[in-house]
Amino acid sequence: MGWVVASWIFVLAAGGVFFASGDARAEAPSLDQRPGVKVGRKAVRERGDIPRVEDGAGITVGKRSTFHPGAALALGFDSNVFYNSPKDGGVNGKIHRAGVLLPTAWLSLGNREVRDGVLQSSAAKDPSKFDYNLRAAFGFRQYLSGVENVRKQSRPQVLVDAHVEALPGRRVSVALDNTFLYISEPRNYEAGPAFNFNRLEDYMALSFILRPGGGRLSISASYLLEVLRYTNFDLVTFDRVVNGAAAEVKYRVAPKSALVANYTFHYSYYTNCCADPGTGRNEDNFAHRAKFGYRGILGQRWVLQALAGYGKGIYHLDNNGPEPSVFLLDLNLSFYPTPRTEVYLEGGRSFQDSLFGNYFKDLGGWLGAVHTFRWRMFMDLSAGVISRRYAGLPIPGVDLSGPSGGQAAIGSYQAAPGFVREDLLYGVRFRLEQPFGRYYVLGLRYDLLGDVTDFAINYVGGDPMTPPPDFSEYAKHIVMIMNAVRF
Repeated sequence: MGWVVASWIFVLAAGGVFFASGDARAEAPSLDQRPGVKVGRKAVRERGDIPRVEDGAGITVGKRSTFHPGAALALGFDSNVFYNSPKDGGVNGKIHRAGVLLPTAWLSLGNREVRDGVLQSSAAKDPSKFDYNLRAAFGFRQYLSGVENVRKQSRPQVLVDAHVEALPGRRVSVALDNTFLYISEPRNYEAGPAFNFNRLEDYMALSFILRPGGGRLSISASYLLEVLRYTNFDLVTFDRVVNGAAAEVKYRVAPKSALVANYTFHYSYYTNCCADPGTGRNEDNFAHRAKFGYRGILGQRWVLQALAGYGKGIYHLDNNGPEPSVFLLDLNLSFYPTPRTEVYLEGGRSFQDSLFGNYFKDLGGWLGAVHTFRWRMFMDLSAGVISRRYAGLPIPGVDLSGPSGGQAAIGSYQAAPGFVREDLLYGVRFRLEQPFGRYYVLGLRYDLLGDVTDFAINYVGGDPMTPPPDFSEYAKHIVMIMNAVRF
C-alpha cells in the first residue's frame, strides 16, 4: 500500500507577488511526497507545524487496538517570522524575530502503526480483516513579540490523518488514505495578519490491490484526489483540485525484495484562474510519470528503493509556455550499522506543477542519521540541499500578474532570464527526545531553512505607493524546547 501514498504529489504551500508572491519556500519540497503525521526518522517532515514526540506504549482498546493520546508545550525562537531577505526594504526595513509558544495535543487509535505516512500492514495474509490508524493533531502558534503585527500572526493548526485497509494481505485488498490539514503561515514579506498563507489541504487515495498466485505478484490501482484552498480572497487564483490515477506492478524476487514498475497521472484544475490562454500561469495541466526499479533489502544491513523513469507535463491552455520533460529518479537508501542506528540517504530528481510559473524541477535530497541511546534518548539529525528550477514565470504586462484595483503587480524580475528562476534550497533538522519514566518526554528541536537565489520581483502600481523589490532569498532558524506527556 505504501506505493499509493508515495505517488501523491504533495500540494504546495503558496507563493505570490505582493498579493501573489513567488517565494520558493512556498512550494513544498517535492522530493518528499508522503503527506500525513510523521514520527520516527521522518519526524523532520511534520506537516502543519504541530510538533509531537514518539508515542508511548499506549492504552489497549479491545483485542488488537491501541489508543495514544499526548500533549506538549513548546517554547522557542523564530529568527525570521516573514521569511524576509536582508535586502528587502520591508515595512520597517528589518527582519522580525520573535519568541514562539506552541501548545499542541494529539491522539491516535489503531491496530497498526504509521511510518512515513504508510500504514504498516503485512504484505502476507494476516488474521486481521481490517487494519487502520486514525490520527488527529491540534496546535496554536503564539508569537511573543513587542511588535503588534507579529503577535497578530498567531494562528491555529489542524491535522487529521486516516489510513484504512480492508482484507490486508489477501488476494484482493482495498485501502483508503486521507490527510486533511489546516495550515496557517505569515506571508513571505511583512504584511498585516489579514494577508497570510492560511489554507486548507486534503489528500486522498482509494486503492485496490490484487495478489494472484500466492502473493509473489502484486497489482495495484488507485484513484487520487488533492484539494488546495486558500482562505484569503487575493489568493483565489491558487485554489486547485487535482484528480489522478496510479497503477503499480510489483514482482517479488526474494522474501523481502521486489522489482517495481509504476505509473501516475494527475490532472490539475485551477478553480478560479486563467480560463483563457495568455491570462496567467496557473494553468490547468496534465502530468504523467512512469518509473521502474527495485525495492527491498540488500544483505543484512541495507534497505534500498531505487526507481528511475520519465515524466511529462502538458499545459494545454498555455500555448506559449514551456512544458516539463524530465528524467525521474527516486532513491532511498538506509544502512543499519547497529540495531539502534540508521543512516539514510533520500532524494532524486522530480518535477511538480507550480503556483508561481508553469512548473519546477528539483534535484537533490537529504542525508541523515537516527540513533537511540542506551538510556532511551532518541536523536535525529539530517541536512539537505535541493536545486530548484522554475520555468514559465508570469510575463509582466502579459500574464495575470497582480490583483486589480490599484494594487501592486509585477513590473519586472531580477535574475530571471527567459522567465526562468534558479533557487538552491537548504536545510538542517535536529531532533532530540529524552523520556523520563513512562509518560514524560523532554525534547529539543532545531531547524535551519534557507534559499540562496538572486531572484527578485520589481513591482509597479499599488496604493499608496509602489512597494520595494521583493528578494526571494532568506534564512530562518527555529529553536524549540518541548515538554510533552504521551501514552
